[in-house]
Amino acid sequence: MRIVLAVDGSPSSIQARDLVGALPWPAETSITVVTAYEPPASWFTYPGAGAGSWLDEAEAALRGAADDALAAAAAPLEAGGRPVDRRVIRGRAADTILAVADEVDADLIVLGSRGRGPIASMLLGSVSAEVADRSRRPVLVSRGDRVARLVVATDGSPCSELIPGVIGGWQVFEGVPTLAVSVAPEGSPTFDLLLSAYTMGSLEPEREREQLRELHDEHATAMAARLREVAIPAEASVRSGHPAHEIITAAAETGADLIATGSRCLHGVDRWVLGSVARDVLVHAQCSVLIVPAASAA
Repeated sequence: MRIVLAVDGSPSSIQARDLVGALPWPAETSITVVTAYEPPASWFTYPGAGAGSWLDEAEAALRGAADDALAAAAAPLEAGGRPVDRRVIRGRAADTILAVADEVDADLIVLGSRGRGPIASMLLGSVSAEVADRSRRPVLVSRGDRVARLVVATDGSPCSELIPGVIGGWQVFEGVPTLAVSVAPEGSPTFDLLLSAYTMGSLEPEREREQLRELHDEHATAMAARLREVAIPAEASVRSGHPAHEIITAAAETGADLIATGSRCLHGVDRWVLGSVARDVLVHAQCSVLIVPAASAA
């Protein structure tokens, strides 16, 4: 197991570090802890502005802050006996994180949900969302330091069907109570119109909704069964409404510490109406979120 942990010294990234340290990874797991800083010259957009000795001093200060943040983040992991590779890299945060993940062939990228630690340019703003959106590897965005209860979202698509194989292979969620959730998207007049067009009016609206709910019940039941096959005790739940809202609500109601979902999984009419459910869950959930992309099959 190879993990890339991105830190910037912020409380959020320290929380991500603590989550990595708390999970029972396989004995051979290695961790690459990376922090990035953008050189001050990159702050200027017109030629000649980024010049002067003060830039060297400012960059030295950024590098020093990065070194300190990295040392503080890595020390507890090293004390636990894990192999830890420390890296401070000059460059844009999201690009750096993804490049390091490719270099070490990471199985997982972990980072905090918000930044602004000593290296203010590291995990500031939407870096976690950008990494999750661009990554070909699973990305765990931490909002807590433990996982005692899990929600796995599925819509029956090939992307979401990858989740049991991925997290089952890690072996860190064995025995964690889990709710497998599938949401029948209902309640939008636009959705009703598109669904009617998609089925060419072959069904009455109420029957369309009934069949849709039955389909998502099958998705949830199948997901729960597959999770149990990899030693993750799971129950199935089907809900109706906006998928992202219902997934987040299910996590809140069950006290889940982590939501696992596929990336860009919704297909057909669902995608036209709802956009990126995974991104909405990532941005609005109060708990940690694991995004499993289609490329994880490789």
